[in-house]
Amino acid sequence: MHFTLALFTTSVGFYGLTYITSRLNIISKSLTDEFEIVARWCLWVGALITIITVLVGLNAFNTVHHDANSHIAMHEHRNWALPTATAILVVAGWSLWRYYHNQEVTITFVIILLIVQAALLSTAWHGSELVYRYGLGVMALPAPEESGHHHHHDSEK
Repeated sequence: MHFTLALFTTSVGFYGLTYITSRLNIISKSLTDEFEIVARWCLWVGALITIITVLVGLNAFNTVHHDANSHIAMHEHRNWALPTATAILVVAGWSLWRYYHNQEVTITFVIILLIVQAALLSTAWHGSELVYRYGLGVMALPAPEESGHHHHHDSEK
């Protein structure tokens, strides 16, 4: 999940840089071309990792113990994750098509990337809710040894 988020976000940033620098001619064409290479590889690798992320997520969806409230949150996360993952794969395919047809980065492509980025951030937020609000997928805290158990911490010396 973290790789999908990091690689896709990096790709969006470098595609944005590619578009801006190619239009404004503020840096050399060779550096702009390097930006696009980084953007493509991050997107393509991120898309492949997204497939693994979805498979792991579906396994967790079907196996993690949860209550009624977290069940609703799990469905919400899944309902964001599946279309977002599909969109990532579609834009990766579009990027591949653009590469083989030697197409320049267009504003339409960048805008679509930004929309998918927003969906990815929403998906990530819903996923973090599962962990940090509902405690899914984390180990439980140990039960207290006895009531009235007291001990000293280093800061209490």
